Amino acid sequence: MTPMANPIVIRFFSASADRPPSVTVTKDKDEPQIAIMTLHQSAFSHDTAKLLVKEWKVMEQDQSIRAVMLKSDLKSIFCAGIDFKEFLNGPESFGNYWRTIRQVFDVIYSSRLNTAASMHGHSLGLGCVLGMACQDRFMLGSPSDPSIKPATIGLNEVAVGVPVPHWLVELFASITSRRHAERLLPLGRILSVKEALSVGLVDKADFETQEEMDAFVIRYLVGRSKAPPVAQTETMRMIRLNFLNAFRASEEEDVQTITKYVAQEEAQTILKAQLARLANKSKK
Repeated sequence: MTPMANPIVIRFFSASADRPPSVTVTKDKDEPQIAIMTLHQSAFSHDTAKLLVKEWKVMEQDQSIRAVMLKSDLKSIFCAGIDFKEFLNGPESFGNYWRTIRQVFDVIYSSRLNTAASMHGHSLGLGCVLGMACQDRFMLGSPSDPSIKPATIGLNEVAVGVPVPHWLVELFASITSRRHAERLLPLGRILSVKEALSVGLVDKADFETQEEMDAFVIRYLVGRSKAPPVAQTETMRMIRLNFLNAFRASEEEDVQTITKYVAQEEAQTILKAQLARLANKSKK
């Protein structure tokens, strides 16, 4: 069973002829209780974030769906994180954007659905956050295709001049350990798949192709979804309840704090340099 070859399209984000959809949702042909949400853009714009939230809520209401695999069809990239241009649009605009990013995390982390990220490529910043929002994370360890660069993952906020928000520190520490958080996050460290596996950030990585990994994740979600749904959902809700309550209660403080740091000269200088580097790279 290869989910990439057997999708049933159920919904598309709105798109025009000259702008393909940033996200699509399909159902696996052989296991239609498993939905597949696929990212088609490497960096998250505000529009993409809002549409993902909207589409996830639609899946949440579809009682025929028991689980979701989150993946990307981009070569060597699962998600490269926040679109750097969003950092430069002014405090009010970025504050609104960050609220939506929090909603993206919230709908995944609080979902009744079984969730797993199939991360075949680089998963930086927000890409790592999307993975951590899911219940399980799988990465492509040693690609058989030599043209595909080995994947990396991590919270690299410090490297671009922005402190890691408190709730992300707590989440990272709960998934790995507080000692790993202390050693890695203040340096903006990006991890290889092997390193991520060793600290517990990734659950399994011995795949050679994305097709192999996606097929495994579908089978894994089918197995996880055999548990009685009401009891399973309520148990997962209780496991995540305290963190989720603290996360929601801290929204205003979080938005104000990150907006303040993004607006500082240090961060703005680094972000503008990153944008210039990306622009030069795209010209080559």
